[in-house]
Amino acid sequence: MQAMAEDTITTHKEHLTPRERDVLRCVAAGRTNREIANTLGLSEQSVKNVLSTVYLKCGVRNRLELAVYVHRHRLVADRQGQGHRRTNITEMKKKPR
Repeated sequence: MQAMAEDTITTHKEHLTPRERDVLRCVAAGRTNREIANTLGLSEQSVKNVLSTVYLKCGVRNRLELAVYVHRHRLVADRQGQGHRRTNITEMKKKPR
């Protein structure tokens, strides 16, 4: 499934560069610009620049629209069953205090 998602990212809309695909995956995973920068060895400004280009190529206006777009078009593999994931609000409510 990872290979299929990789192919979809490269052929969907305009072609995305490998760097743009990396940033796209990080956004879809819910990472901040600072986290993306640290993960990819970039400055935060470089992340912002890459995101601006990705927004244009995907026809979205902001990070939220990009995340929705990515998931609707299945541009990244499902993270279920993979190591780290963020806790969502529903899970937080279920946890005993």
